[in-house]
Amino acid sequence: MKIEKNRVVTLEFKVYDRESHELLEDTQDVGPFMYIQGIGAFVPKVEEFLEGKEKGFKGNLDLNMEEAYGDYDEELLEEMKRSDFEEFDDIYEGMEFVAEMDDGSEVIYTVTEVDGDKIMTDGNHPFAGRNLTFEVLVTGVREAEEKELEHGHVHFHGFED
Repeated sequence: MKIEKNRVVTLEFKVYDRESHELLEDTQDVGPFMYIQGIGAFVPKVEEFLEGKEKGFKGNLDLNMEEAYGDYDEELLEEMKRSDFEEFDDIYEGMEFVAEMDDGSEVIYTVTEVDGDKIMTDGNHPFAGRNLTFEVLVTGVREAEEKELEHGHVHFHGFED
């Protein structure tokens, strides 16, 4: 079965910093990655690269930062107050939360420092500002279920909602 719009793709991949060759992410550590092709759930250039491929395809793709996660944006660094986090029981470095932007979009922020009442956060993707190499292996392709398409993400047994 070929990878095309509205099909669930299962991948094993590694992401490297193209300049330093540092391994940034490896699905061997967390398990295969699954997404629905063509709905914007994964890096667009990677989806484009995989279009028409089948289970067993293996390849490498070099991406400039603009094609991957964009340039590092200093404006996404923000100092917040502990009172901004009253819905959380614990605030810690590495904690992620979703913030709604003025335009209605959502950005995942990461707490980078906790110093008393001062909480430093960063809305950049961890790979922003880097040129990357994706090393991918397609381990599965299937039709997306109706509910998956309605919800916009892959469902796992026990985690349908």
